[in-house]
Amino acid sequence: MDKNYEMKKIILHEYLMTKRYLNVIDDVWNIEVCDIIREILPDNQNRSRVLITLTEIKMVTSFQLEDRENIRLDLVPTGGPLRATYKGWPFLILYHGSISFEENIEEAVEIPLVFRYFKCCSLPFCLKLCFLYLSVFPAHLEISNRQLYQLWIAEGFIPDNSEATAENYLEQLIKGGFVEAKKRKAGGTINTCSIPGCWRPVLLLVPPEVEFIFSPSIDRGSGKNAKRRHIDPIDWEKIYGMFKLLRVLDLGSLVLIQYPSGIENLFLLRYLKLNIPSLKSLPSSLLSNLLNLYTLDMPFSYIDHTTSKFWKMNKLRHLNFGSITLPVHPGKYCGSLENLNFISPLHPCCYLSYDQSLLSKSLCRLSCLESLKLANESKMPRLSKIVLAEYLFPHSLTHLSFSNTDLMDDPMPTLEKLPLLQVLKLKQNSYSGRKLTCGSDGFPNLKVLHLKSMLWLGEWTMGIGAMPKLECLIINPCAYLKKMPEQLWGIKSLNKFDCWWPQPELRQKLREFEDKEQCGIQLYPCGI
Repeated sequence: MDKNYEMKKIILHEYLMTKRYLNVIDDVWNIEVCDIIREILPDNQNRSRVLITLTEIKMVTSFQLEDRENIRLDLVPTGGPLRATYKGWPFLILYHGSISFEENIEEAVEIPLVFRYFKCCSLPFCLKLCFLYLSVFPAHLEISNRQLYQLWIAEGFIPDNSEATAENYLEQLIKGGFVEAKKRKAGGTINTCSIPGCWRPVLLLVPPEVEFIFSPSIDRGSGKNAKRRHIDPIDWEKIYGMFKLLRVLDLGSLVLIQYPSGIENLFLLRYLKLNIPSLKSLPSSLLSNLLNLYTLDMPFSYIDHTTSKFWKMNKLRHLNFGSITLPVHPGKYCGSLENLNFISPLHPCCYLSYDQSLLSKSLCRLSCLESLKLANESKMPRLSKIVLAEYLFPHSLTHLSFSNTDLMDDPMPTLEKLPLLQVLKLKQNSYSGRKLTCGSDGFPNLKVLHLKSMLWLGEWTMGIGAMPKLECLIINPCAYLKKMPEQLWGIKSLNKFDCWWPQPELRQKLREFEDKEQCGIQLYPCGI
């Protein structure tokens, strides 16, 4: 591994010798990183730049002023850059933060760890629980926001069980510096977050008596007084006996051969994640007993059969599988899953037109459904082409995705009528036609449109007033599309347009487009 690392350093150094580069390194915690930078990056006097962000403010004291005096924290300006050097390399130091520099110094230098813990305790009760719960995640892990919201709701930290409220809580924690936003979705919303390193020691101070936070990998004591408990995840009876009031059970990191019998005895369970690749149907005991489930997450299970008991799980909000087939609703005397707002992915299951009609009627009953992915994954039986016009989607949908559905007709005339739709993704083999037509005033709230593997798409037209709120457009690839709809350039909100492998005629038009920067036009691969 050391030889490979050394070789990579040499290759990178040689490659950059004739280049002018901007290297951005985020969240540096150790000054030794600067030594590695000096070793790898060539100083070829061609105005190349290195941008480093330091979260640990005390690292600034490792730099020197031009007179070789070590920098003191009180010398760092807040209004302009400070010229400094590190072992001969010139730097410009500029403070930028959500709190004042003086407050940052006070926290970094003067406030001991115990006071940082007290600051955490001063949070409002609802935020305090949400923050302390982050200690269940490993250090430096990028946490999925959607998963975090589901866990908070399952634990009872969100009063109204709303993801919107959970999102608001997370934004408050980010604003206060307790959590850091990481990746963002195409529409600009936060997709993942992480715990800043300065707060990790605080999270490890959470008392062991707080039963909802338990990690057998962390030894919270030392010596004879150390209390370290261990659970063998295969010993199900032991789990059930110790945690009869369990609300969250995440065994996603374990590959199970079969469904573990006895889980149905955990009647209060709200969040269940299992990894069972061999599972083809959901056990009746799960559907009959775990009626308090909010989240059922089995991302590696491809369910091709589900009984009608599924409709009795009225508290269910989130379904995530490799693929799942929705059972036909048994009739008016059964529940309607009125709280379900996320399904990914749903198998269309339409060998006959009659099947499509039944599925359509079942979908319409999901009055709170916001996010739906329709997909025929490779491990599910291959189906015939479906007729989208026969589907009646709930008007509550905000996110809709298609994959391997082999749509027969242009999907736009059907989908443009969904009043709240914000994100539409037509992925591989979803539609193999040559034309897309968006009618006038269609897609009134669409913000993100992703057209992937539209290999044969040759014509795209838009009516007046279509997609008035579109912000992000991604087409990958578009080998036969010669021009974009003229109405597209009249959408003032459009600020991101990624186009992969455009046809030469279209590529030239996009390069010469006068509002290229305003629309955020990017052509890929770079350099074409």
